Amino acid sequence: MKPRVSIRLFGKFSLHCDDEELLARASGRAKEIFGYLAVNRGTAVPRETLAGLIARDTSSERSRKALRQALWNLRAALVGANGTDASHVVRVSDGWVELHTDDVWLDLGEFERAAVRRTPTGPASAPRPDPKRWAHAVELYRGDLLQGWYQDWCLEERERLRQIYLETLDALVFVCESNHDVNAGVAYAVRAHHTDPARECTHRALMRLYCLSGDRAAAVRQYEQCEKILRTELGIEPDDETKALYRSIRSGHRHPPTPPAAEEPLPALRAKRGRL
Repeated sequence: MKPRVSIRLFGKFSLHCDDEELLARASGRAKEIFGYLAVNRGTAVPRETLAGLIARDTSSERSRKALRQALWNLRAALVGANGTDASHVVRVSDGWVELHTDDVWLDLGEFERAAVRRTPTGPASAPRPDPKRWAHAVELYRGDLLQGWYQDWCLEERERLRQIYLETLDALVFVCESNHDVNAGVAYAVRAHHTDPARECTHRALMRLYCLSGDRAAAVRQYEQCEKILRTELGIEPDDETKALYRSIRSGHRHPPTPPAAEEPLPALRAKRGRL
């Protein structure tokens, strides 16, 4: 029986084979190759692509040599001091390299299967609410993808996954708000706020939840915080929807209208960037 391999890409990158951590002493280039293969799991990556990643500013011959050395270092680092061997997860051929994910636990794969997925023009693609599955996705997200890595390919993927994480939190907040589960809703909304403090739909959710609990003063303070953050970070004021919610709360409405579905933050953010 092959040893169990577990890979974490959210937060600090790590790879464990049974109870032993591997790749701790691997070169930076070897780790980048493995991280790229993990993000692009299930896809055979051309060697030329990997060579370009790790040796961008060198000649073709030097980049190919750097890739050979990095792959050798990677395969060696996948064999642990205690005899554990995870080298089977990386398949290398003459022209391609691939991460073999059979018998491998990958937090990114688990996250994408459990999280909310949206289409550009429609609501969440999940056929029905599944808060338990969404909560599992949120717990898997221990931090941004591959924290401390700043390669272009990593930054792009990190932002995509951060948006999926935020949309999953939105869905959980909406379920909690619909069920009048204020404490859980606030906890999820606060996580979203910590991830993106200038996100207006999160401020609105917190305002509604505080109002739902009967704490109108906290809802007003949340609006004031939103106003301050937007002015300081983006140089803009809250949009009309946020202002209307604030006026509704100030007028004494304990239960301001709940949005018909989890809010879509991206179009509003694009609009604000256009105003900037």
